[in-house]
Amino acid sequence: MTEFSYPYGSSKINTEDEFSRMMMWAAPDGVCASWGSPALRPTANGSGTVTVPPGEAFVRGQKYLNDADKLLTVPPNNTGATRLDYVVLRNDPANDRITAEYKPGGTSLPPLVQSWTDVWEIPIGAGKVKAGAAGVQPEDMVDARWFTGWPVAPSLPGYRPTPWRDRLICENGVILAGTGTGWKVYDPFADTGWVNLAPNGSNAEAWAPSGVSRIRTRDKRVELRLSVKRWATNGLGVADDDGSCVFNLAAQYRPPLEVLGFGYGKVARQSPLAVNVETGGDVRVRPLVNDLPASRTVQAVLSWFLD
Repeated sequence: MTEFSYPYGSSKINTEDEFSRMMMWAAPDGVCASWGSPALRPTANGSGTVTVPPGEAFVRGQKYLNDADKLLTVPPNNTGATRLDYVVLRNDPANDRITAEYKPGGTSLPPLVQSWTDVWEIPIGAGKVKAGAAGVQPEDMVDARWFTGWPVAPSLPGYRPTPWRDRLICENGVILAGTGTGWKVYDPFADTGWVNLAPNGSNAEAWAPSGVSRIRTRDKRVELRLSVKRWATNGLGVADDDGSCVFNLAAQYRPPLEVLGFGYGKVARQSPLAVNVETGGDVRVRPLVNDLPASRTVQAVLSWFLD
């Protein structure tokens, strides 16, 4: 047989494998939820068990349902190194069942088995068992779930479906993404254009524009161009450990981790300055070598990604 198509009146589904091969593309492997849900997300408490809460999933095109907490035993780690383990959903066609199982590894996570002639596994949790320990600490059990999902579906503005986080719908050519509580326009290549900035940080009274300070987001990348001047009666010294907060950026520009950049102050020999952009939006200037005299201009360019 070189070609086979089904189901038809003359070629019905005859085996589990035929059904699974068809359904696994209509219902991809994964938990029937979004990542904000606790469904089937394992938790640990430092004892010799982990807990898999209720939830539903598809594994190799077949349905799994768990309607109560399930406890899984954690084998003790009798080695001298931290052990990396999986919690999996295991489809075992030979025994007609899908079960949640604890799968010990070694110094790396164990390989997942995915075989049409054997079992088929997908991960839902990944844990660490420290050397000599008999359990997983809460912080050492992390979410490793795969998620099944919907295709991008047409929608009417007044009758939208439940906004599961990261679910996508389309209305008249516009893609919207679910946030968990509502819908927002999805545009990964949004360009804000250049937006001029005026000093508005906690030390704004000590600064004035000198040229143009501006900021722009494009393709999830932010560029900040800073050009400001200290007031004539207010200098900035290297002994000022916290520096001076010139701007506080709007939430859409704030970096996920603190950003460090460098600029210069227009003093003798162009004195170097550090510029920090904090996750809360504060932009701070710190002299590195020389005090910044009053009335001198500071210039810098910084760039960072939003994820």
